Amino acid sequence: MPNRKKWIRYVLYAVEILLLFLLQDTPGLLPQIMGVKPLSVLSAALTIAMVEACTPAMAFGMYAGFLADIGSGAVFGYHALTFGVLCFLLSGLCGTRIQIQLFTSVLMGLWSCAVAVLLDWLALYVAAGYSLTLYALVTKYLPIYFYTLLTIPVCYGLQAWVRKPRVRSAIRRRRSKLHKLQKI
Repeated sequence: MPNRKKWIRYVLYAVEILLLFLLQDTPGLLPQIMGVKPLSVLSAALTIAMVEACTPAMAFGMYAGFLADIGSGAVFGYHALTFGVLCFLLSGLCGTRIQIQLFTSVLMGLWSCAVAVLLDWLALYVAAGYSLTLYALVTKYLPIYFYTLLTIPVCYGLQAWVRKPRVRSAIRRRRSKLHKLQKI
């Protein structure tokens, strides 16, 4: 039974990432702040990585990265590699040292989103040889970073809802125990 629950949770995570990708890349659904939209698939992958083991965290990071590659004009596989490695490292750190709550997930999101966005800027803008690199960092990449940070609590709430024990099953178990006690 626990194995079945794990696979249901993984399917719900995959659907969550897919829905956030559709929300992120559909024009007009999310408001643009300073002309940018958040990387909500990154937020979802990071919050999932904080509570899952290293291998599933890396797989969900790569899945979110492939979706980000589809939505952006980057080299296919770049975001998948970046998100996969970042989620693997974050999962290893959170699995051994940190108790994840909303506050700590935002703190982990501060540095991990910064790493992802700065690597994005370095690899896709600076290394490509474009001019006005600092201008691009300030006007495009930093707003993406801050807007993505705003989506971390929402993604944390979604993954907490997926992971929480179902209330109805707990109530049924309690009722069955009470029923057994009443028979005695």
